[in-house]
Order: sequence, then structure tokens, then C-alpha cells
Amino acid sequence: MATVAPNDHRMDILELLTRASIWFSVGCWAWVIAALLRQGAGLTERWLWTVGAGFYVIHSVAAFARFYEWSHAVAMGETARQTLEATGFESGAGLWLNYAFGIIWLLDAAYWWTRGEARYLGRSRLIQGVVHGFMAFMILNGTVFFGHGPVVYFGALVFLGLAASIVRRLRE
Repeated sequence: MATVAPNDHRMDILELLTRASIWFSVGCWAWVIAALLRQGAGLTERWLWTVGAGFYVIHSVAAFARFYEWSHAVAMGETARQTLEATGFESGAGLWLNYAFGIIWLLDAAYWWTRGEARYLGRSRLIQGVVHGFMAFMILNGTVFFGHGPVVYFGALVFLGLAASIVRRLRE
């Protein structure tokens, strides 16, 4: 497959896959979180949770293929550069947080399937808060703070919608 020349603004298949898969992943995540806030998660949400985790894996693999030359070192350097640009602090720690994010999501989906609906939804609020709080932090950073272009607006709309769901739930 031919790569895109630096001055060529067309998107190749891997770049399209990287971008589209994260949109689908965030969409699945938002749907399930909104359902959990309504206390209405069921089989559809369990499938969406799993599909969202799968799209995140696709996003990660496509990004490593397209942008990082299959190199952890290249990805670490690019993460440090982007972090410096956004925060003034040079660190590649965000790459490790992305690895953790993917592992946590996959493990959480597996837990939901192996332990069942009641046990998943009934686990401690602390565990739910840590898992979903970390995921929300990562998605907010990835879309709104480190994103570029339309994904920033998409992320902002997702979080405004979830904030509205939280306010609605608190009023009930």
C-alpha cells in the first residue's frame, strides 16, 4: 500500500480506519454510559460495550500501523511531542495510559460476559467509579483536549450529553 506524501492531505485506508474506529468506539462507550446512568443496561449495552472495546483495539492497531511504524519507541516519542505541545510538559506517559485503557476496557467487557448482568451491574460503586471515571478521563483527553478537527466537537457533545444525563439522574 502506498503511503500518503507529507503534503498530500488525502486520507489513506489506515488513517481512515484509525479515525473511524475511534468514533465508533467512543459512540459505543457513550451509549453504554448513558444507559448505566439511567440504570437501564442490558444485553444490547453489553454487546455495544464489547464492540466498542473491539473498535478501540482496531483503532490502536491501525494507529500503530499508519502513524508509528509498528514501533513503541516512535509512539512514545510522538506521544511526548503531543503532550509537550498541549501542556508544556514533555511526557510519553499517555501512551502507557492508552495501553491501560485498552486492557481495562477488554477486561471489563470480559467480566460483564463471564459474571453476568446482575453481578456486573451490582459490583461496588468504587470499582464502577474507578473503571468508568478512568475511561471518561481518557476519552475526554483523547477527544477534547488532544483531538483535532471534528472529533473535538464530537467529544464535547458526548460529554455535554452525559452531563445532562447525570443532572437528570440527580433530579430524580
